[in-house]
Amino acid sequence: MASQITSAYEIRFSALKNGFHYYDYALDNAFFAQFPESLITQAKVNVRLCLERKTREMVLDFVFSGAIHGTCDRCLTDVEHPVEGDARLLVKIEDEPAENTDQIWYVSTTSWSFQLAEYLYESASLLLPLRFVCRGGKQSACDERLSSWMSTATPAVSHAPEVDEQTDPRWEKLKQIKYN
Repeated sequence: MASQITSAYEIRFSALKNGFHYYDYALDNAFFAQFPESLITQAKVNVRLCLERKTREMVLDFVFSGAIHGTCDRCLTDVEHPVEGDARLLVKIEDEPAENTDQIWYVSTTSWSFQLAEYLYESASLLLPLRFVCRGGKQSACDERLSSWMSTATPAVSHAPEVDEQTDPRWEKLKQIKYN
């Protein structure tokens, strides 16, 4: 990742006094472009961070809101999907840091900052819907022309099993067997 992008998401906790501190971040197309494997290419997600600094730990509460753009899975039109969510991260300051988990990070007492860009990317990616579909309101339902074309272009599928009129004579003999 480019250093100018990551420096904006760096928390320099060594200079913070105990108490609450607030940060605002805007995750946009340039932010998501820094992650080549990202499923998000167009988005505008605002993040409000409330950091509570304590002597040996920090509690970070994130609130996400905005929109992610994608392609409708039904009609292939561009869709803007509103997203909202929250997350909590606990950062512990230890002499001998353990391995980080999803919800707890460890930093060394000799460190003076940590990076949030990766965490913000992963949290925003969790806001992706399973399926992008058109919705009513500002965006119309699926494109009517495409929907009508799909219904006429696709032949009706019958789910009734085909019955073979001729049966093997061996089956007729087996059906005559009587069990006591």
